[in-house]
Amino acid sequence: MTSLGIVLVGPRGRLGRLVLDEVQARTSAVLVGAVHRAVTPSLPDDEVCVRASLDDVLADVRPPEPGAPIVVVDVATAGSTAAHAEACAKHGVPLVCATTGLSDADRAALSAAAQRTAVLVAANLSPGAHLVALLAAQAAAAMAHADCEIVEVHHRLKKDAPSGTALMLADAVAEGRGDPKARRVCAREGEAKRQDGDIGVVAVRGGDVVGEHTVTFFAAGERVELVHKVSDRAVFAKGALDAAAFLAGRAPGLYAMTDVLKAKLGR
Repeated sequence: MTSLGIVLVGPRGRLGRLVLDEVQARTSAVLVGAVHRAVTPSLPDDEVCVRASLDDVLADVRPPEPGAPIVVVDVATAGSTAAHAEACAKHGVPLVCATTGLSDADRAALSAAAQRTAVLVAANLSPGAHLVALLAAQAAAAMAHADCEIVEVHHRLKKDAPSGTALMLADAVAEGRGDPKARRVCAREGEAKRQDGDIGVVAVRGGDVVGEHTVTFFAAGERVELVHKVSDRAVFAKGALDAAAFLAGRAPGLYAMTDVLKAKLGR
């Protein structure tokens, strides 16, 4: 089997370290490059192409074996996403972008890069979260007149709110209803009567919760709840490499983790 070459952006972050562990655990993946300011013991310069910029890495990196694909996995914090997208487009290398808190400029750069290479953007790399998104869209279509509320719970140090996953689930509900511009209500205070079609999104922060999301549909006399809870962050690293394997050899375009899930389901 041809090995998949991984270029990792953000190798020293919490998720980056987990991705490194997952690469080492898989016989089908090899770390060939990393974007980091300095060489560290876990990223020896004689084995991995380590540079301060992704453009420099992609100019010098070599596949693990002749003809093997290379995919960039970006798990760094927001700030350089646009530059990373442009570098991948320039070198024709697929990109898995798992950065949260993206700006409009970041999203525009990712969309532009997708015209030249395969780009997968995922606020959450957990397969289960995207299964919930698929189910939420179906439930929204089946319960078109039900009120929908999304509650997400994360650890006390999480910076962005609502979470990217909660917003992804809200998008899934809106699309399931056939109303992608439906109003998202992320805060209520004082007189704040619910309007028909509103999608409520509530963020809760505390403790060391890895991540929990609940999508609830309130109908007359009943309610339906879809719940996803993460107990081990390693699931995100597994999802990152599943996404990278999915992108290898794909045509240029903008993909999502739901596409990875659908491919596994044969859809």
